[in-house]
Parts: sequence; C-alpha cells; structure tokens
Amino acid sequence: MREFNGKTAVITGGASGIGHGLASRLAQAGMNLVIADIEHSALESAVEGFEADGVSVLGVPTDVADNDSVKALAGAADERFGDVHVLFNNAGVAGGGPILEPDDIGVWDWVLGVDLLGVIYGIKAFGPAMVAHGEPCAIVNTASMAGLLPTPSLGAYTVAKYGVVAVSEVLSLETRETTNLRVSVLCPGFVHTRIADSDRNIPEHLVSLEEPTVEGELRREAVRDLVASGMAPGEVAQKVFEAIVDERFYVLPHPQFGEQIVARAQQIAAGGSVAPWEI
Repeated sequence: MREFNGKTAVITGGASGIGHGLASRLAQAGMNLVIADIEHSALESAVEGFEADGVSVLGVPTDVADNDSVKALAGAADERFGDVHVLFNNAGVAGGGPILEPDDIGVWDWVLGVDLLGVIYGIKAFGPAMVAHGEPCAIVNTASMAGLLPTPSLGAYTVAKYGVVAVSEVLSLETRETTNLRVSVLCPGFVHTRIADSDRNIPEHLVSLEEPTVEGELRREAVRDLVASGMAPGEVAQKVFEAIVDERFYVLPHPQFGEQIVARAQQIAAGGSVAPWEI
C-alpha cells in the first residue's frame, strides 16, 4: 500500500501505546483516523490531541471482546468516513499466570476475548468491505514475540498471541493472491506501554481473581521493569508503517530474538523439546 492521503485507518487500542503511535504516524501520512478504545478518558484525550493538530478523527468507545461493539465500530467508521483502508487490530491485555492455576478460567476468558477474539471480530467486521471496495488496503494484527516463542507463566497471553499469528497467517494465505488486501502480523518484544497494568480494564466480576499473590506480584514487577525499559511505541509504529508500505507479513521490531526463532523452528523439525523465550 503506497497511497495514504485522504484514506481512512481504524486503530483499536488507539488511545495509547503502539496504537496511538501508529495513529500518529498514519495521521502524518494524511489519513483520517478512527480511534477505538475501552478507556473513555484516554480516548477523549487522544481525540482532542489529534483534533488540535488538524487531523480528521473519530473516537469510538469499543470493547473488542464484544462482537456487537466491534460491529458498531465498523458502522461508525463507515458513516463518518466511508471505506476503510488500514485496520490495526491492536487492543490487547495481559493477565493470568501458569496454566495449571485452577481458579483463573474467567481471566482466560477475558484475555482470549480481548487478544484473540477481538482480532477475529475486527477482521470479520471490516475485512469483507475492505476487499469489496477494491482499493489497496491492509490489516495489521498485533501478536507478540510470545506468539512465536513459548512464555512460561503467561499461559493465557501466550495462547492468545499464538492464535493471532495463526489467524494472520491463514488470512494472508486466503487473500494475498486474489484480493487487494495485504495482511501483516506484529510480533514485538517489550515495548514501553501500560500493558503490565492491564487489570485497570479488567471486568469488575474478575477483580477478585487478579488479587496478587506474592508470586504473582513478583512476576508482575518483573514484567513491569522489562516493559519500562522497552522500545518506544513510536519506533514500533514506524516499523509497522514500513511493513504496510512494503507489504511485508512478519513485523519483528526486536531482531535480537531472531536466533531463538530459528532455533525453535529447528527444534520443531527435529521433534525436540520445548525451549522458552529467553528474555
């Protein structure tokens, strides 16, 4: 995709982090923005900032784990701007712990709902119309390095992100040769966002399940430190933008993990044992 000026982008989780970074980059390229987010105050602030810069922008409160909410987002985008040319299924949360923890199935429902079903709902709500309008367009789905390398103690998150990679791969195979749609999957390492504090948006009925144990709090602090030292969202966004322009599928902003990805492929081919993501 090479033409952006006057086209329209929809970004979920667009009020902060990587989503806001890509929204800013696409605005620089002249695109109209539809920003979706579950955090109303952050959404209002983001929209006000873009409007102050003269960007044509629409903010839509959206729960990507709710298919009806995502359909409403698609309707609002169409009503305001018409055809959509870039969809960034980016909203995500981190939660839960080791897979054998017996009482956290509600947290699994939440994480899989946002991180995996949210991507699927977005594809189904926007994808057919993007193909139908016939102009060059792109869908980018946010996975993680945890979607390529197994990550102990982050069971729900890892499973969801593996799913996002698989959905993206299959969608690319289904569309690349016969349609105007190009697909990319973003698999970053640690990025300086607020994902370590995802429970600020956890459904109320699950709050008690996320009360920290000593082990859980230590795990959270370790993740928070890694996130705080991570890549700037704007730098990741630039790499995503370049992938859209170059029609590149895998977007890997942290090349230092490349050897681990190669080693994992070799282990699979050899029928070997599982090795974790070495952060």
